[in-house]
Amino acid sequence: MATLSQIEANRLNAVKSTGPRSAEGKAASRFNALKTGIDAESMVIPGEDPRVLEELAAEYHERFEPSTPDHRFLVDTLVNAEWQLRRLRKIEAQLWRRELEAVAPQDREFSHGVAFRNAADPFARLQRRIDAAERVYRRALDKLERSQPATPFPDLLSSEEAQALGLAVPLPPMHAQPPKQEF
Repeated sequence: MATLSQIEANRLNAVKSTGPRSAEGKAASRFNALKTGIDAESMVIPGEDPRVLEELAAEYHERFEPSTPDHRFLVDTLVNAEWQLRRLRKIEAQLWRRELEAVAPQDREFSHGVAFRNAADPFARLQRRIDAAERVYRRALDKLERSQPATPFPDLLSSEEAQALGLAVPLPPMHAQPPKQEF
């Protein structure tokens, strides 16, 4: 069991620890979540390329730079939800192809409607899965964006600096006059 002085020392060290600060440190740690949160082997099924999942995860981790376990979880959730959505959209296309091939020759004029009617239940179940994955994605993104620290004094940043930091660039007020251009 830790003593009170050890616990206090741990708390003080935790306050100081904000993750890597150098470019080298950030580069070395940016794939940590791939080792701890998202395991490409468990998410990839036959026919899928694990490198595509790794690239997707790297893009999200580069964009959000998660520095806490909570943020890593939310980023991993975004990656998982997008990966599922990509898979479900492929399944939808495969379902359409299968059902369209099964349409009888006399029904070819109405093939899409017949195919949809014949597979209404699988299409409905698939849509429920898509809707659920999109909800999970939106919730995780909302929580992640709300938990990101706001930049103080955003008005002091140029539009380019704000965009580089991933901040929304405020639009000028509707009543503002456009700047005069001198030639």
